[in-house]
Amino acid sequence: MRNFYKENLRSIGRFIYTLSGIISFFILIFEYGFYYPVDWIPVVRSIVTTLVNFFLIYELFSFLFSSKKALEYLFEHKLQFFIIFLILIERLFQESILAFLSTYHLTGDDTTLIFLSTNQLLLIFSNLAHFYRISRLYNAKNINPSFVFIGSFAAIIFFGSLFLHFPKATSQNLPSIDIIFTSVSATCVTGLSTINITDEFTRTGQLIILMMIQVGGLGLMTLTSFFSFFLAGQASVNDKLLLKDLLSEESIGKVKEILKQIAYQTIFIEILGAVLLYLTFPISLSLPESEKIFFCIFHSISAFCNAGFSLLPGNLNDPHFSTAQSFLSTIMILIMLGGLGFPVLGQLRRWIFYRNEPTFRFSVATRLVLFTSVFLWFFGAISYFLLEQQYTLKNLSITEQLFHSLFYSVTTRTAGFNTLDLTKMGIPITFISFFLMWVGASPISTGGGIKTTTFAISFLNIVNQIIGKNTLEIYYRSIAPSTIARASATIVLSLFVIFTAILGLVIFESAPFLDLCYEVVSAFGTVGLSRGLTPTLGFQSKVIICIVMFVGRVGILTLLIALSKRAKNYSYKYPLEYVVVG
Repeated sequence: MRNFYKENLRSIGRFIYTLSGIISFFILIFEYGFYYPVDWIPVVRSIVTTLVNFFLIYELFSFLFSSKKALEYLFEHKLQFFIIFLILIERLFQESILAFLSTYHLTGDDTTLIFLSTNQLLLIFSNLAHFYRISRLYNAKNINPSFVFIGSFAAIIFFGSLFLHFPKATSQNLPSIDIIFTSVSATCVTGLSTINITDEFTRTGQLIILMMIQVGGLGLMTLTSFFSFFLAGQASVNDKLLLKDLLSEESIGKVKEILKQIAYQTIFIEILGAVLLYLTFPISLSLPESEKIFFCIFHSISAFCNAGFSLLPGNLNDPHFSTAQSFLSTIMILIMLGGLGFPVLGQLRRWIFYRNEPTFRFSVATRLVLFTSVFLWFFGAISYFLLEQQYTLKNLSITEQLFHSLFYSVTTRTAGFNTLDLTKMGIPITFISFFLMWVGASPISTGGGIKTTTFAISFLNIVNQIIGKNTLEIYYRSIAPSTIARASATIVLSLFVIFTAILGLVIFESAPFLDLCYEVVSAFGTVGLSRGLTPTLGFQSKVIICIVMFVGRVGILTLLIALSKRAKNYSYKYPLEYVVVG
């Protein structure tokens, strides 16, 4: 029977299995993206039920006629069996689940849609697991890691823009440039928006934006690679080499561990953040329970990913939230954690739990990130406190002034949330904001900018040049010349992008020069703060800002490497020549 199944039925089953996944994907888009007659609901429900039943039958036959031992098969197909478990739970306790959902004022149509969507998503995930096992999606030998990184962000923006064009995603017809601008801003975790996402997008559209923020914050390749490890249990050497370059790791042996850390840290921090936001939610604001939960989840993800998107019309500059310091403190901590970078979070976790290990030590990169981040947080907070006494901090108590100063310092480093009216901000702190936004977050984090390590390495190298040292040594380690060269190139290229974009906006816009500069630097640092200019931008200016946001997120040097042909390295060298510079 096993031979008969493998020779005659398995290939047909695999074809139908893959086809059912494709059908499920399009049904999911159809359900959430388009309006259709009520008479079609039973038909759609029947199709989904048929697909799910086929999935259960297919997995049962695959298990029964497998030549592997039961435990070995279960381990390799753990995701499919987890999905089967969820489907059975859903069917056994359907009435209880419906009763629970009704407490959140969900109608019968809503619950039906939830069950349909759950089944479709589970079926799609099972198909992804199956598809990954029978094929290899890429050959890492022939792929430039920088091109993969750039291409993944471009793909998210393309599909995000496409999904946001669906009728169910928007409350009214919106210009395509505004939808594309929102997609770029969400994917690049910037937060700049030409429209009010609360009024212009439906809950479906807001969910699409939230998914783009999550995927854009972590990186598509990071997520897909994690699921590849999770689904297949292992990866080839070529896969690990590609991921090593994408994650800037020195050893391929650490790739899998870093991917697990990124995924688990993100899930834990965002869930904990959502719970804390829920517990500290302002009592003065009354929202239905379901909207309150979604609000907290949305802002937790947006804060940790340093996106700066908010469901409030005035961002967090709202009477209910601007005085809710417990709520804002949670937002601030999430921003800090997201901006430090995943390797730093991993080492901090080890320091908390395994600090007594004789082999444990902070890496040079972690030390630089922590020192530079703390310095910039305090520098920004003190500057804001001293310079804004007669502007945005006027009429506030000392405690409120200190709190909002620290919040602004933290959020300026690529987050984009604001608790005060930035249009009333003074000119001196605006110039300091340029510096904070330009530096941005840390490497392999959810933020943008030139990165803290780039600034620290370049600054220390300047000190080295002044005192006459030939090598840069930090914490008893010599820094590689290639690292110093990359940091210097990143700074020069970032200034070129910023100045070019400012020139473009000066040509097309008649707004105050300071506001134009603030807009460009905010876009490059993927900060999302604005002095009220974003909604008034013209078509050409929106395109320029989109390009700047994209370049700021992926990195100008990474973009140029992806688009350039690699030079050949020869074994010989020309005679050394010194050129007068400076």
